[in-house]
Amino acid sequence: MSADELRAKVAETNRRTLQRWDTTTGAPPRCADCWVIKRTRALALEAGDQATATRMATEMGVHQRLAHP
Repeated sequence: MSADELRAKVAETNRRTLQRWDTTTGAPPRCADCWVIKRTRALALEAGDQATATRMATEMGVHQRLAHP
């Protein structure tokens, strides 16, 4: 791949990333998996299900290390 091709590919990737970026708050795009894990944990805590809440906390740690290095 030539330098020009690489530059074009990086520019396109940056453009797509910025389209997903929330320009009103400056927040990065939300991860759907993070949302599901957080929501499941919150619901488990509300229901008093400590085992599921603990499992979701562990799952979030694993997810963060694998998906968001």
